[in-house]
Amino acid sequence: MFDQISETICPICGRDNNCMVHSNEPCWCLSVEIPQELLDLIPESKKKKACICLKCIQDFKDDPGKFINRYW
Repeated sequence: MFDQISETICPICGRDNNCMVHSNEPCWCLSVEIPQELLDLIPESKKKKACICLKCIQDFKDDPGKFINRYW
């Protein structure tokens, strides 16, 4: 789990999350299904502060157990 909080950084892996919150276009995350189980892993202090990156979402969907072991 990445400790820094920034709206442009994934709260899990620390990579750029390509968030578009400040653009005129809707953020990509609005069109992606994010598993509730993944959202539940985010600490309260980081919830709704930054988008989880697409790679973390896909890695979790591919193998939740492996993903959890990598980051927690």
